[in-house]
Amino acid sequence: MQKQRYLLDEVRASEPIKNTLRLTWELIVLNKKFTLIVLSLLLLLNILTFFSGLFGMVLSGIFALTIQIYLSQMVYFSEDIEEFIEQIKSSKVEVAVANNAFVASGAYIAWLILFVVFIFVLALILKNSGIPLEDIKTINELMSATQILFLPIVILTLLISYIYPLVQSNIALAQNIFEGFLAPFTIFSPALWRASFKNEYLKYIVMIMGLTFLGALLFGIFISLPIINIVAGFIFIVAVYVYMVFNSIVAMVARRIVES
Repeated sequence: MQKQRYLLDEVRASEPIKNTLRLTWELIVLNKKFTLIVLSLLLLLNILTFFSGLFGMVLSGIFALTIQIYLSQMVYFSEDIEEFIEQIKSSKVEVAVANNAFVASGAYIAWLILFVVFIFVLALILKNSGIPLEDIKTINELMSATQILFLPIVILTLLISYIYPLVQSNIALAQNIFEGFLAPFTIFSPALWRASFKNEYLKYIVMIMGLTFLGALLFGIFISLPIINIVAGFIFIVAVYVYMVFNSIVAMVARRIVES
């Protein structure tokens, strides 16, 4: 029998944004060993990407998605804060990888396919836009020529950001590599979009999107400081991990909102 998710009900019942941030903080600090191992592996994979290109990028993406699935399941199936804290303290990276790497691999392949299709569609639009791309010689000329795509890309980005938490929750609850592969394609599911047309979901996600934008802006300003540049690479990895944890919790809160 599936557990009642009292923890998520508590999160969304009062101050959902504050509670989301609180759970994010607890996931990061209550098991420092888990956090340090994940940060170390992300750093190593980032270095591998620098030397091996696509291979390192794929490994890094699958690992990041594996950890997010693990954390999402943890918050989703915890009945209360006490059980949640116990699970955090007993978390192990090797368990996360063993249980979720195949699902993450399937989902990552699907995201790659969607990305390639997206780039193909953009190229097709440019090709049929009448813009003389063969005459473009500089980056500035290219940016000027492609301004026609700016508004559609912004609108598409906002739409994807709006539905993405529910898609991510489908990935987190996939049972095998095949379900993991299919989960990203639920971004086109009419049923999923209908489920998102809920006032509570709209308010939560809009606030999350605003908070994410503000956080990215402040991080960009912070990372540009002269002294910070020395350790910018490590700070970037830390920021990526914080976002991974935050995104894992947001996905399952969003799912609980549309489930209820």
